[in-house]
Amino acid sequence: MRWPLARQILLPMIGILLLTVGLASALNAWAATRRVEQQIERQLADVVSTLSSANFPLEENVLRQTRGLTGAEFAVTSLTGQPVASSDASLMASIQPDDANFADLKKLLVTTADGRSFLRRVVTLDRRPVGGTRQLLHVFYPRQDWRDAYISAIWPPLATGAAAMLLVAVAAYAIARRVTQPIQQLQAQVARIAGGDFSPVTAPQRNDEVRDLALAVNQMADKLADYEEKTRQQERLSTLGTLGGGIAHQIRNAATGCRIALDLHERDLHSGAGLARRTELHSVLDGLEIRPTELATPLDVARRQLELIESHIQRFLTLGRAAPTAREATELARVVRAAVSLVEPTAQHLGAPIEIEPAARALVVLADRESLEQMMVNLLLNAVQATSQSVALVGGPGHDNSMSVVVRLQRTAPTRAQIEIGDPGPGPSPAMQDRLFEPFATDKPGGTGLGLVVARRIAEDHGGTVRWTRRDERTWFIVELPLATSGAT
Repeated sequence: MRWPLARQILLPMIGILLLTVGLASALNAWAATRRVEQQIERQLADVVSTLSSANFPLEENVLRQTRGLTGAEFAVTSLTGQPVASSDASLMASIQPDDANFADLKKLLVTTADGRSFLRRVVTLDRRPVGGTRQLLHVFYPRQDWRDAYISAIWPPLATGAAAMLLVAVAAYAIARRVTQPIQQLQAQVARIAGGDFSPVTAPQRNDEVRDLALAVNQMADKLADYEEKTRQQERLSTLGTLGGGIAHQIRNAATGCRIALDLHERDLHSGAGLARRTELHSVLDGLEIRPTELATPLDVARRQLELIESHIQRFLTLGRAAPTAREATELARVVRAAVSLVEPTAQHLGAPIEIEPAARALVVLADRESLEQMMVNLLLNAVQATSQSVALVGGPGHDNSMSVVVRLQRTAPTRAQIEIGDPGPGPSPAMQDRLFEPFATDKPGGTGLGLVVARRIAEDHGGTVRWTRRDERTWFIVELPLATSGAT
């Protein structure tokens, strides 16, 4: 439950002040009523004393005159309750013979036959010193007059207390508003700062702690504005560095592939083995139903690598303002074959042959084909390098294809395709396993730590994923991509 600061200030203050003023008013009212009561009691006591010591007989005219002085009615009876005299004859009917048992008791409520209410007091009069006898004096004080006297005594302190409580409430509300309004402005300013608006708030005119807080908030806003600008600059530089590094990585791969392809072409020219190597490549890929015109010569590979270098440089020059790349239905088998043809010269040079296991049915995705080729090239180069290290350890390629790179295409769900790239290498070191897809994280000599980062980004841009696992003494990098509608039938 929200408990606003205004209420935290206002309610306790009002509560304490109202309790104080209320108690003071109640105490004054009680003291006033006690004074009225004592005044009436003293007045009646004086009357009783006068009547007790007077040497004149207590007759009706004497009691009526006494009534005019005090406002009370009087009746005199014997100790046994026999009427002697009264200021109002109708009151004698309310006097009982046993009233002597109530002598000296105060404020007995009685009601006459005509409906009048009195507070009665019975007092013993000892008139023997003046030649009289012992008698009972019945004093009837009108209840309404008693109430009027009480009200007249109570209302001034209560009214004063009520006015004081109202003034206290208004003053407390004004103080709470004066304190909380600047705080509410600061709260709104902090909310604007959280939303990225670092404009300063107007500080209060009065020099107090709230003004100090407002100045501190403004100072914080200025520092946050500077920090945000520096952070944005750092992010831009970091992003530019990462993207630039990734593009440089791709350019280096393409340049290396181009150089190796040209070296192979030069070797073929000098050895005359070009036709034999082309025939061998044709027999390897014959199961993939590739037309002879689709087989890449070393010069084709070099030309394609140079085209990729030009494309990467163009992307680098248009960083931050490149338009979204158009996507089209792309068969994954063709992407894999194109990537393999680009990596194949490097694989031959390192002694790491590549085996392709095609899917039973065509797998079509909606993608940017060039980006998918780039992703596959990165993953294939990693696999080829890991395989070449294993080949070097065992002394040469195996005859059971255990020292080759395996590329496997398959459908894993009605709407998902999977590309698995396996190599016989030992896999990432334990220190690198959790950081494998972080930018610039690598433990390979000469590595940049960007190939897998670029591969994952491309897969995620296409709604897919990239992960790795160890299975059957091989390291597998697994790419999952969503199939296009036409490819999911």
